[in-house]
Amino acid sequence: MEVTVEKLVPGGDGMARLDGKVVFIPDCLPGERLKIRLLESRKDFARGKIVEILEAAPGRREPPCALSGRCGGCDWQHIDYAEQLRQKVALTRDALRRTGGFDWPELEIIGGKPLAYRNRIQLHRDAQGRMGFHARGSRNLIPVDACPVAHPAFTPLFSGAVSFGEMGSNRARPTHPADEGDLRLAAWAHTPARKDETGSPSDILITGAEGARAPGFMVDVLGRPIHFDLRCFFQSNLDMLEKLLPFALAGPGGELALDLYCGVGLFGAFLREKFTRVLAVEENPVSLDYARRNIGPEHLFFQGRLEELLAQGGNAWPDRVPDLALVDPPRPGLDPEVRKYLIAKRPERVVYVSCHPVTLARDLKDLLAGGFQLRELKLFDFYPQTAHVEVVAKLSR
Repeated sequence: MEVTVEKLVPGGDGMARLDGKVVFIPDCLPGERLKIRLLESRKDFARGKIVEILEAAPGRREPPCALSGRCGGCDWQHIDYAEQLRQKVALTRDALRRTGGFDWPELEIIGGKPLAYRNRIQLHRDAQGRMGFHARGSRNLIPVDACPVAHPAFTPLFSGAVSFGEMGSNRARPTHPADEGDLRLAAWAHTPARKDETGSPSDILITGAEGARAPGFMVDVLGRPIHFDLRCFFQSNLDMLEKLLPFALAGPGGELALDLYCGVGLFGAFLREKFTRVLAVEENPVSLDYARRNIGPEHLFFQGRLEELLAQGGNAWPDRVPDLALVDPPRPGLDPEVRKYLIAKRPERVVYVSCHPVTLARDLKDLLAGGFQLRELKLFDFYPQTAHVEVVAKLSR
């Protein structure tokens, strides 16, 4: 069947129409005329795959990775990087309009390195010792010899030059023996500001399945040491992180800052210089232990789900109105209890760091209706070659 792609939608697929029914198609671009095969047809929508590109869009390119379309890691390798940035702006603007009910015409996106940017990866290894990623749409292993989006320090892992059973010049630190199969391995790599005592220009840290005990790690972020391990969430694009932080944290200080969904205390480690007291909330107890170290034990720390702590009344929290509330929630966005709290407490400023423009738009709609004004909004391209984007919204009372 022949269709013409109207636009890209959240998640990265293209949207077309076939006899009035919406059809979602991966690996395409707006304006392209395609011959497709239907894979699934439901009452309200269908899914298809490209059989032939009848008319390509100007932004299409040859993917830089030979595994494009098979590996589940990247979904936009077929799109030129400049066009990727334009499409992320379009997706976010559409989310603000359709879900948030408002326009933000001057929407800026900050780009970064299109390739070799990713500091954190999750590898899988089967019983035969093959290393790779999950295939698109399944849990089947795709063996990987090289990954163009991964930090160059990972190259020895893909090439087999670093064994999981030994300490190499790149300081590989396994938590499982080398002959154990079916492992999910988290790995972090970066180039330190200063070479370590061995003269190694880069570090690799490896751990086994999520939840396994992992060695601690330290990374320099804008001249500040941040400690964490691979059981904790930490942004996987260090270069872009150092572009986002100055924008997110710009502004006056004060008496009290809330660092909600604080993780390992990355934002709080900078907020402590401007605010007398930082109140940090995190569900993961391992992350909160690192937050105490990164922010400082003299500040306030609460472990648990934020919405549940608020439902209990937050009795142990300071009663004063916060000067700043910084929120960095997971993809589902802010729970209704959190939105109600912010509207009732009315902090002077709110900084909202989001990894999902649609849930951000939903939450902004409530906050704007509740007495806040949106002052600034900017996108940061943490994940080139994918449809994902980070958004920072800055509001005032």
